[in-house]
Amino acid sequence: TTIIKFDLGYDYKHKRIVLPLKYWKNGIVLGYNKRTVIDDYEELGIKKYYLTPNYPKNINIYGLYENKEMIELYGYCVIFEAEKSVLRRDSRNDFSCVALQGHHISKEQVAIINGLNIKEVVIALDKDIDLNEVREMCEHFYLKKRVSYIYDKYDILNKKDSPADGNNKIYDYLFRHRVVYDEKEHNE
Repeated sequence: TTIIKFDLGYDYKHKRIVLPLKYWKNGIVLGYNKRTVIDDYEELGIKKYYLTPNYPKNINIYGLYENKEMIELYGYCVIFEAEKSVLRRDSRNDFSCVALQGHHISKEQVAIINGLNIKEVVIALDKDIDLNEVREMCEHFYLKKRVSYIYDKYDILNKKDSPADGNNKIYDYLFRHRVVYDEKEHNE
C-alpha cells in the first residue's frame, strides 16, 4: 500500500502526518515534511507544514525514488506541486507521479527530469496557479521531450485544488484533455 511504499508515519503528540523525503537517486532520507491534521490550524496559529530546516528541496523530487521504474515503463511523468497529490494518485494505482514541493522548479529538478528515460512530461499544477506560470514551467522541457499540461479550463475542480484532488473519473478526464505544449503554445 501507499503507506508502506512511502514509509508514512504519524506524530500523535503534534497531530501531524510525517512524510520522509527520500533522495530521488538512492532513497536516503534527507528530511521530513510534517503536515497537520488539525482542521482549524490557521485560527489556532499552527503552521500547516513543518519541513526539516535546510532540507534541499531544489535538488530533490518527491516520489521519484519510489516511482522511477514505473515512470520509465509508462514513458511519462506527471509533475504535481505537493506530496499529497503523489500519494493520492499512488493510492489509486497511478505510479507516474512526482512532486516539486512547491510550484517553482529549479535547474537541478529540470535536469533530473530531463535525464529520465521518458518521452513526455505532464505538468499538473494546482488550479490557482496562473496559466503563464504553467507555460513557463513547460518551457524547461520544450524541444527536449514532449511536454503537456493539465489545466482545468472546464472549471471542474475547486479554486485551490490539484488535478489529483478530483476522483479518478475527473482526473482521467483532465489527463485525456491535457494541452500539448507545442509551437503554438510556445509562441503564446
